[in-house]
Amino acid sequence: MIELTQTELQNLLTESARIGAQRAIEDFAVYHLKDAAVKLNMSLPTLDKRIKEGKIKTVDGRITGYEIRRYLKI
Repeated sequence: MIELTQTELQNLLTESARIGAQRAIEDFAVYHLKDAAVKLNMSLPTLDKRIKEGKIKTVDGRITGYEIRRYLKI
């Protein structure tokens, strides 16, 4: 059994909430294909190929942070 003090639990919950909020905000961000390619560490032609294969989905010609995270399985 793991025991935490009230302060340790509060700090743990606060940090978890901060990480969750940061991830939610990043999911809503949209990136131009060039910027998304940099985040995905791939060339623009490779990114275009992944999009045509249906492995990466675009929204109005841009890629969401969620889609980048999903592709990288973070």
